[in-house]
Amino acid sequence: MLALTAVQLHELAQHADVVRSGEGRLISFLGYSGLRWSEVVALRHRSIDLLNRRVHVREAATDVGGRLVFDSPKSHRQRTVVLPRSVVRLLDEGLEIPCPDGHVFSAPEGGPLRSSNYRRKVWSPTLKLLTADHPELRGLRIHDMRHTAASLAISCGANVKVVQRMLGHRHASMTLDRYGHLYTEDLEAVADRLDETCLSVA
Repeated sequence: MLALTAVQLHELAQHADVVRSGEGRLISFLGYSGLRWSEVVALRHRSIDLLNRRVHVREAATDVGGRLVFDSPKSHRQRTVVLPRSVVRLLDEGLEIPCPDGHVFSAPEGGPLRSSNYRRKVWSPTLKLLTADHPELRGLRIHDMRHTAASLAISCGANVKVVQRMLGHRHASMTLDRYGHLYTEDLEAVADRLDETCLSVA
């Protein structure tokens, strides 16, 4: 499981824009929202509220025999994700007056994104540029953007329930199983505060 730092995510987005103009928006969105690729592919303008920084995750698109099938998200768990203002600004700059049912992120020729095309035309060449300076990130997958989002949220103080809701996990135990190791510093901070409490009453 790989996760990018905020600096590395910014670099990845910049490289994506070099590969194909405007693709940095999608990279930033993936790295900060925590949405699954299938959810991003299915995301429509009517499900995004830039004024209030909300993304309503209502659909997912799965490739079945070369055909995209639209259904409810994994585990049928719809949710709402709040975006950082910096990501909202990126989206606002890049979106034209939308059709409510149109896709927020679409292929250059129109229509929804296709995983194989995106990996070949954008992700792989973008990753090649990034790993020239960060060889340790070879093997980074699009799915690792979810891990990046979780890692960044935890580093900013998000608790387990917040991360669970953001990622759409059915149970908080699943979130803890995957990201519990990132809470080590929080546990140390709690222990330090307990020390201070004990000393104050001693």
